[in-house]
This record gives sequence, structure tokens and C-alpha cells, in this order.
Amino acid sequence: MEYGVSKYIAEKAEQVEEMENMRRETDWASLKSIYNSSLFCSLGFFYVSFILPIMAVTMEADAIQVGMIFASFTLGIAIFSPLAGRIVKRKRRRQAIFAGALLRSLSYVGMAMAIHLGLIELLILNSLVWGCGAAFYYVGSDAEISERAIHENRAEAFGRREAANGRGSIIGAFIGFSLLTIFNGIVPFLFFAATSLIGGVIVLASRVPPIEHEAPVRSQDRQAAIAVGIVALVIAAAIDAFGMSLLSPFVELFILERFTTDIVLIALIYLPPGIIISFVSGPIGRYADKANKIHVVAFASLIGFATNIMLVVAPDLWWIAAIFIVQTVVGTAGHTVMSSVFGTAYEGKADEGFGHFRGVLAFARFVAPIMGGMMWVSLNPAAPFVMVGIMELLLVPVYYVGMKRYQQALFQQATELENE
Repeated sequence: MEYGVSKYIAEKAEQVEEMENMRRETDWASLKSIYNSSLFCSLGFFYVSFILPIMAVTMEADAIQVGMIFASFTLGIAIFSPLAGRIVKRKRRRQAIFAGALLRSLSYVGMAMAIHLGLIELLILNSLVWGCGAAFYYVGSDAEISERAIHENRAEAFGRREAANGRGSIIGAFIGFSLLTIFNGIVPFLFFAATSLIGGVIVLASRVPPIEHEAPVRSQDRQAAIAVGIVALVIAAAIDAFGMSLLSPFVELFILERFTTDIVLIALIYLPPGIIISFVSGPIGRYADKANKIHVVAFASLIGFATNIMLVVAPDLWWIAAIFIVQTVVGTAGHTVMSSVFGTAYEGKADEGFGHFRGVLAFARFVAPIMGGMMWVSLNPAAPFVMVGIMELLLVPVYYVGMKRYQQALFQQATELENE
């Protein structure tokens, strides 16, 4: 009986979201430049995130300093995301995207200099610049996608960006490691500086018509009810982001310590998930648009719990590769659902909403890598993975309550609209 009521509420929530998007269509043509930009800008994502901890260790950085490099990424996002939201609010979304790409290009040049000079402090500083660029790029991109995609396609629209990022990461990994083999550790960073700049030019040079539409009219009580659900979801997403960031600098180091010292072999473990996600993110988004969003986010958290615990007890690299595939696919589904939900909640003011949302997540991520480094040094290399697994399990009811309250508020709004 309860399942039937929940299904009815979910259907009503879908109806009100559809009513809010009447007379609009997703502007796929305008979004094409966003996806092309994402492809170029993401070429360095995998290589840089993979190689930085290893480079830092060769520069005699300890685990806490490695954590500070990754913490600086998120500190930059946390500080500048609200500012980016205010700039994007002035209808300068594409200018913000270009600015973000330019800043990340400059940060890659700075990282190359830091590695050449052997300065950990300069590496940390340029990680902060990279985070600043990411704030402008993603707040602008989030707002552009959210406002140009209707609810029926919104998760798919975000999924297509994830697919572009996946393709860019895989292509960039091959190029980066090839340049590393042929030249040295500096050349790949300079190459990615150039491609990030190209990605910014692509989106700025693309002339697209502005889409002007008003935010859906909601009563003050209804807006407050929706806000309660959104706040719960933001808290859950922030805790989730904290957990993922706690692990991010140490996955490669964990594999190096436990399984193999072959860096190329470790990189190849990431290849299957990247290839898969580059092709299936769009279909995953289409599925997420139609699926029960409560079930998707709850399932994603459960899988996060199981796979992080399995990483600790995995017997070989084949298991690690399989775990990465499951994490990537399920995580993408959860991410596209959350992006779709926030896009609908912030409709008409996506710029400001995503600015604050990205900022909150980044603040949650900031301290996590440093804490992970402390746990690695003082407890055990497996400790961060166990902690994150437990956190993912505890997040299930928080996600469930947040999504439930959000859908109930939309259901009540749909009922009010029917009675008018």
C-alpha cells in the first residue's frame, strides 16, 4: 500500500515538473558546444589526477602534503563558486565557462613549473588556481545545461556531459602517458594547458540564442517545503563528496603499496570504466529521467558502501578493475539524478543555485584529503576506505528522506494546480 502511494506521489511530482516545462524544448544544438568544450577541457582530468600523487611522492611529499594538494583543488572551488554564481546570474554563463577554462590552463602551466623546480608549495598553489577555474567552469556549465534542458531530458543532458568528460579523460590518458614516455613529466601538463584553452574558446566562440523564461511560480509555503527536501539532499551530497574526496588522493597509493608498482598497469585498470562511461552516460541519463529517483540515489549509496569495503579485501587487480566499473556506472546514475533534481529545484535561477551548491560540496571536500592523509599515516592505509564505506551506508536514509520530501512538495503543488 505504501509503495502504491509513493508511486502515485512520484507520478504527480513528474506531472508538475512537466507542467513547468510546457512550451519548451531541450536546446540540444546550443548544448553541443558545451559538450565539445567538456571533451577538450577534460583531456587532462585522468592523467593529472592520477600522476599528481605519484609526482608529489617523488618530490618527497608526505601523505598529508599529498592530501593538501587535493584539498587545494576543492578549496578553490569552495571559495569561488558563489562568486561564479553571481557572475553567471548576469547572463554571462559562457564567459564564466571560458574564464574557468583559462584559469585551469594557467594552472597546468604552473604545475609544470612546480614539478620542474621540485616545489611542493607551488604545486599546492596551482591546485588552488585549478579549483578556482573549476568553480567558474562548472557553475557556468551547470546553469547552461539546466536552463536549456527541460525536465524530461535534464538528467540525459547532464549525462551527455559526463560522457564527453569520460571520452576526454580516456583520450587524454593515452596522450599524456605517451608524452611522458617520449619526453618528460612537464610536457603533458603543457599539452593539457593548450587543450583546456581550446575548450574555453569553443564555448565562447559559439553564438547561441539566449533562452529567457521565468522561474515557475510557487507559493511561499510550497517553496519552503521544497527547500526542506533540497537542504536534506545538499547535506547528503556534501557528506558523500567528503567521503569521495577523502579517498581520491590515496587510491593509486593504496594499489601501489598492496598490489603492484607498475604505474602503467595501474592506469590500465581505470581504462575499462572510462571507456564504458564515455558511451553509456547518455543512456544512463535517459534511464534516470524515467526511473524512480529515490531508488536510484539510495541504490547508488548502497553500492558505494559495498564497493569501498570490497576495495580493502580485493584479492587482485581484476577485482579492483571490476569494482571501479561498478562504482563508475552506478555513481554516474546517481550524479545525473541529483543534477536533474537540483536543476528543477533551481529552475529560472540555476546560476545562483548551482553556485551555492558547488560551494557547499567543495567546502565538504576541502578537509577530507588532509584527514585521509592523517588516517593513512596514523592508522592504516585501509582506514579511509572503511570509513567512507560506512558513511555511504549511513547516507541511504538521508537521501531517501530528502528525495521523499522533495517529491511530496511537488505532488502537493500538482494537486493545487489541478484545483485552480
